[in-house]
Amino acid sequence: MTRLLTALLTVLLFASNVSAQEIDKHEMFRKMMATIDGIKTLSFKLDKTERIKGKMMPGSQDVKLNVSPFKVYLKVHVPNQGAEVLYIEGQNKGNAKVNPNAFPYMTLNLDPNGDILRKDQHHSVKELGFKYTGDLLNFVYNKYKSKMNDYVTINGDVTYDGRKCLNVTLMNKEYAIENYTVLAGEDIMKIARKLRLDEYGLLELNNIKGFDDVKAGQVIKVPNSLCKQIEMYIDKETYLPLYQKLFDEKGLMATYAYSNLKLNPTFKPEEFTEDYSGYKF
Repeated sequence: MTRLLTALLTVLLFASNVSAQEIDKHEMFRKMMATIDGIKTLSFKLDKTERIKGKMMPGSQDVKLNVSPFKVYLKVHVPNQGAEVLYIEGQNKGNAKVNPNAFPYMTLNLDPNGDILRKDQHHSVKELGFKYTGDLLNFVYNKYKSKMNDYVTINGDVTYDGRKCLNVTLMNKEYAIENYTVLAGEDIMKIARKLRLDEYGLLELNNIKGFDDVKAGQVIKVPNSLCKQIEMYIDKETYLPLYQKLFDEKGLMATYAYSNLKLNPTFKPEEFTEDYSGYKF
């Protein structure tokens, strides 16, 4: 009986390993990009931690998002419980409507990339959803496409938020910090967008306070890819990276966990207005 159980466990383990190895890693990324390209609307809860000044800072928010034109409403749970943000591309002079749910207890109009809304945040509300994340991952994929079989490990299956997912690790074995010369008209944010990097990470790496605090000809430090390692739970049905854990040369830099996700739900037009029932702008 013991020998039989041992044999069965060996077969099951072998079958699991074979199943993981048989997954086409290139097809996995192609399916991810295809799903992201097809997203029109999303709703989800996002729980995150981001390294800010050496400390991992938590955040949690419920999000409604329309991809094009870009519209986003979010209600914050952590750190400013009850705060709300409404941003619609091309409206309100480019500002977001903000209910801080705190003093001064009035609706504010704030720049999404300004110091107040970006305080202790790696990204702005304009980067919510998977389009921004997909662009970064697609850039990394195309850069290291020929090395995917060596750089990507499929660790098997995992259940996350009730969904069957692939546990995937992408390790950049060539990760390095390099010099970059700032060009005329560039700031930290433009450099980050061009190189597909985390703009807040560039501030920390170079001990720079603000996104505008660079000038043409200045040499700054930049990593050669978004992160050194990323661990993901990729939904086997939608191929969306529902859980992401990012590491750089210092260690853990951020985690992003999507739950209660609804793909392409139907929103009423008024859900992206400050007067919608339940909002407190």
